[in-house]
Amino acid sequence: MKTLHAFVAPLLLASSLALAEPPVTFTAGTSISIPASAGRFDILRLDSKRHRLLGAHEGDKTEDCFDLSSGKLIGRIKVGAAVDTAMDPDSKRYYVSVQDAQRVAVLDAASLKEIGYVKVDGPTDAILYEPANHRVYVTHDDGTNVWVIDPAALKIVGSVEVPGAPEFMEYDPSADRIYLNIKTKDSVVAIDPAAGKVVATWPTAPAVSPHGIALDPSHHLIFVAGANGKLVALDSTSGKVQATADIAQRVDQLAYDPKAALLFAAGGNTMTVIRVSATALSAAGEIALAPAARNVAVDAASGAVWTTSSDGSSSFAKSWMVSKAPTP
Repeated sequence: MKTLHAFVAPLLLASSLALAEPPVTFTAGTSISIPASAGRFDILRLDSKRHRLLGAHEGDKTEDCFDLSSGKLIGRIKVGAAVDTAMDPDSKRYYVSVQDAQRVAVLDAASLKEIGYVKVDGPTDAILYEPANHRVYVTHDDGTNVWVIDPAALKIVGSVEVPGAPEFMEYDPSADRIYLNIKTKDSVVAIDPAAGKVVATWPTAPAVSPHGIALDPSHHLIFVAGANGKLVALDSTSGKVQATADIAQRVDQLAYDPKAALLFAAGGNTMTVIRVSATALSAAGEIALAPAARNVAVDAASGAVWTTSSDGSSSFAKSWMVSKAPTP
């Protein structure tokens, strides 16, 4: 087990300087390889009920499924250029956003076979399942709307207009709100699923061209990663910036581990690790990544931090474990 170098430094947070805490160190964990695989991955997700890692393998045009209990690849479903995955609360179905084919593929989680699909009228991007109303939301890549799908009927039942090109989104069950980054407007919007419309728009400055987003419901925080290497924490009730931090450039995906109070920002080459408290963010360390590893997911059961990447001939799912516990 190789220990990866970590560092810690104070950051300017809102108007105060956060005190430095002991650094968090990491050890390399499981590595799962996919031979003869050269394509890039997009968004990574965790199915906690089945203890699986779900990789939207856009370059290979597959949805890749890794069993984390055995550390094995158990499925590669040919769906097309997959970019993101959502699942229902019971983990019976996976919904895969297939960008170039302009569709959402529906997979049976038990058999890992496609059982249906929904066609849309544009390229898709981020996707999520909203459990309160049993709807699937999928963004129109570089468009200005989010499609609403009834997964039982396998059809579009609505569309939410947004004020620019949508990027990543997350659902907050405590507020029944969807928070969506608008990359062309440097803002995040709050969508009320019941009303079917945007009910708030908040600026993300100093984070520019926001991509990754994650939530900390216990502290009512929305974390937004700008492509310019800036992270902001917004109050999810007021939209006000509570704290900022420096992260890797061009972060595509964020993942938050509430048990460890750590936020992971994957930028390719480097994953920045940020310690989170109710009032501040502070640098906790770095993990060296493969150049194409811009995605991240945290296994809530084990605390393992996962990324996926390809070296041009093979692809890999790799994990890291915290070897020195942080002090939240």
